[in-house]
Amino acid sequence: MRLFRKRLQGLTAVALCSAAALAQEPLSAPAPLSRKVEVMSAGRAAVTLASAQQAQDLGLPSIAVDLYRQLHDAPGADRRALGLALATALLDAGDAAEAEKVLSGMPEPHDAAWRLRRGLVAMQLGQRAIAQAQWDAIKESELPPADLAWFRFFTGALWDTTTPPDVTRANAFYMQAEELAPTPLARARFQLAAERVRLHLRNKPREADLNQARENARQFAGRNYGYEFAKNYAVMLTENGQKREAVEWLEGVLVGLPAQERAARDELRFLLGLIGDRGRNGAGRNALMQVLDDGRNPLRQRQALQLLAEGVRDDQVRRVFGNELDKLIAVKPAHPVLESLLFYRAQLSLAKKEFVPAEADATALVTQFPLSPLRVHALVLLTQSAWEQGRYRFAADHARNARAAMAGAPTATPGAPVAVVIPPRVRADFGVLEAEAWFRAGDFRNAADAYAAVLIERPAEWDAARVGELMFQRVLAEIKAGPDAAGKVIDDLQRDPAFDVENRWQAEWSLARALKVRGESGAKEAYARIARLLADPAVDTTALPPELRARMAWLQARLAYESGDAAETIRLVESQLKTPLKIEEALWKEIASILLLLKARAEFLQAREPAAVETLKTLRDGYPKTDAAISSYLIEAEFYADQDKIDEARNRLIILTDNADPDYKNSSYVPYALYRLAMLSERLGRKENLEEANQRIEDLVKKPAAASDPTLLFAARMRQGDIFRKRNDFPSAQRAYENLINLFPRRPDVVLAQLALADCHTVQLSDLKSAEDSAHADKAELIYELLLDRVDAPRDVRVEAGYKLGLLLARRDKADAAARVWWTDVITKFLINEKAPVEADAKRPYWLARTLYDLGELQEKRGRLEEAKAAYLVLLEQRLPFGDALARVRLQQLGVPVATAAP
Repeated sequence: MRLFRKRLQGLTAVALCSAAALAQEPLSAPAPLSRKVEVMSAGRAAVTLASAQQAQDLGLPSIAVDLYRQLHDAPGADRRALGLALATALLDAGDAAEAEKVLSGMPEPHDAAWRLRRGLVAMQLGQRAIAQAQWDAIKESELPPADLAWFRFFTGALWDTTTPPDVTRANAFYMQAEELAPTPLARARFQLAAERVRLHLRNKPREADLNQARENARQFAGRNYGYEFAKNYAVMLTENGQKREAVEWLEGVLVGLPAQERAARDELRFLLGLIGDRGRNGAGRNALMQVLDDGRNPLRQRQALQLLAEGVRDDQVRRVFGNELDKLIAVKPAHPVLESLLFYRAQLSLAKKEFVPAEADATALVTQFPLSPLRVHALVLLTQSAWEQGRYRFAADHARNARAAMAGAPTATPGAPVAVVIPPRVRADFGVLEAEAWFRAGDFRNAADAYAAVLIERPAEWDAARVGELMFQRVLAEIKAGPDAAGKVIDDLQRDPAFDVENRWQAEWSLARALKVRGESGAKEAYARIARLLADPAVDTTALPPELRARMAWLQARLAYESGDAAETIRLVESQLKTPLKIEEALWKEIASILLLLKARAEFLQAREPAAVETLKTLRDGYPKTDAAISSYLIEAEFYADQDKIDEARNRLIILTDNADPDYKNSSYVPYALYRLAMLSERLGRKENLEEANQRIEDLVKKPAAASDPTLLFAARMRQGDIFRKRNDFPSAQRAYENLINLFPRRPDVVLAQLALADCHTVQLSDLKSAEDSAHADKAELIYELLLDRVDAPRDVRVEAGYKLGLLLARRDKADAAARVWWTDVITKFLINEKAPVEADAKRPYWLARTLYDLGELQEKRGRLEEAKAAYLVLLEQRLPFGDALARVRLQQLGVPVATAAP
């Protein structure tokens, strides 16, 4: 009975995998009955969000819009926060109508942040009265800190569009917006926005005012304040819809401008860039490039950068812009806004997936400008780059440094710490990104610690659902780091109200699955936790989704079975079948079939064969096409095979393999059933049985379902080679092993096929005189040598190969080489100098004993009696599982007292 139980539990070794009842599922799989919606991972969301924010800061709002839409439309997204961000990006892109649609789709109540954006939309649409009404409804104290700069700008824009405009008040609020901006690029962005308000949102000037402006510009031309009149006239022409005339006017003023009027030239060129065409050879683009080339105002140069970036619409313009940045970065002495140039070029490279130059520029910014507020953004860019390349350890390091820089704390990157005003939510997102990067890198200990740190510092605006999900992720990381501490983590987290009942049960489910792979002891521990949870009156199971309750009920029954408690398994199954949960019919059929199969397995464990067979009949009659029903024939066959009822076992398997029903014929269980049939036929041992076994394997490899299971294919082909050897058909066996090695050259267990191939060559040797014999011997010797020296091969394989290599060398009259291999490469390396403990099921102690005994015999035949004695003595002293009695006899014959030989 104990043997049968072990056999049942070991069926999964060669892919007897039911998604529900038989498999040893991977920890990441939600089997058996999960239907969770696929959501964007927290790390991916953080990277995408950072990319969107940077695109917006750089003046690339169309890119930002696309990224925000991805985030906004993803399942499980925080649509309120992302809706506001998307509306902001649409405003930057000049698509106020689309921004209005996004805002209108957000449910009430509408808070101050929503009203701020709705007011800005109204300003862009020329609806000043609506904008004023939204401003009147905003309480500044209710705005998040990140929105205060925009609120100041909004206030300035309202003053700027009164009749007549109050320019003094407008400028004061514009200045406040700039002062609240966290970076030079952001400040430049607000100034640009103010310029656009004056160009596009003011009322159309009267004809008399336009004539007066032209007269003033002409009258005071060449004087300091005359350039202000010239600019004012160009702005009024633009407001009047006469952009071409405004461009021509500005070009004419610039032609006559004295060389020493550098400040005026910067302003006029910038205005020309703002008004004119910014296409590849447009007047506006040329003017902005001149501002960047030889301008004297860094703020205007940053604004010129933003305007030029906005004009990048295709690959050709992007390439031209990149070349221009190259030239500006290379100038000596360094350009006044070099850190901004580096950042733009890095972002441009990242957009083209040119990761090396992107990281080089970002690193240069970080190291050369340690006090620059752009340093934080450069660290974010480095994080993005590493993430997109799948270099998750680097992504985690960069995310940690970015997060530290956001908080104004020292980082591992060279340079002084910089205090940058970043919302706590953004810093927390980067903490999540760091944790997920560690998780993806497989460093689960660091991942668990990073999740724990984020949860301690979680921002107030995070909703409970997100916090609960992160708690579950922390538990999952703890489980993968080693499940021993995960139970205590779950127990500690349950005190937090955010650890909702569903995430708590998901965590228990994951821990239970991790524990049960440890065998019976782990299954008992997992079962105890689940039973305690289910018995806890404080746990409201009715709050769980029915699907999760079904999974937990199944898990409880399975854990009872794997703990060895067959009676409790049957009780739980019968209880669950009597009170089915209200879930979709197809899902309930799947659950019920799995439970019945579990019950039958428990009855087999109790040696209640009639009851088990009856349960299987109920399963097959009630749920004939389910995975559980199909796989039940394998379970029943194993029971009969364990009792040496080979014909009964084969009959059950043939029912499965020969079933014409498409659900059976195409089942992934059929290839394994064919494999088991081959093994049972081989077990019978007669010639006709071996031929049948070979045919079953040929049938197996032709099955489409077998192609997806390389482990089964490998095992089947290995078995086929062994069958040929049992039939003494060594050429066929040799071909089978050679094909196997060619088909699976990278599998770790391919060394088994190589060892079998070498044995096959060796067994075909006769007197070693023919050319054919010599070829076989050479091939076998080479393979044995390769396996002996292969450090990634299992020790058992290396020792066996070493023993057989020595045997072959001795047979080829190379006694010195044989003795050297046996003593130096086998005994010294794997016995005398071996520090690691020998596994319970290891085979190498047997081969080590054979090596020592044969070495003693070899040295005896060569007259080297002392070396022979030494080999026999080592064999006895090491208490190896072969040759003890033979070694004693040899030692007595050589005059060594047995008592001395075996103390």
